[in-house]
Amino acid sequence: MKFTWKTVAAVLFYALGVLGWCYVGGYMILTKPLKSLVVAYLAGKLSVWKILVAAVQAFLYLSLAGGVWCIGYMLSNHFKE
Repeated sequence: MKFTWKTVAAVLFYALGVLGWCYVGGYMILTKPLKSLVVAYLAGKLSVWKILVAAVQAFLYLSLAGGVWCIGYMLSNHFKE
């Protein structure tokens, strides 16, 4: 099986898109909005406003993660044979 530079570039960009999605969509959601909710709950200061802010942040991070994945996917398709 022969690999060309285009095939390697396509696989690389797709992998970068998936890893970018995992970082932005998974890690950033778990560390920022959810962590702030847990800290507020433990401090006894959890409110509906904080829950709404965390939900909006999570939605924005997931949207950004989808955009990162889409860019990786489009670059991967550009280099496919």
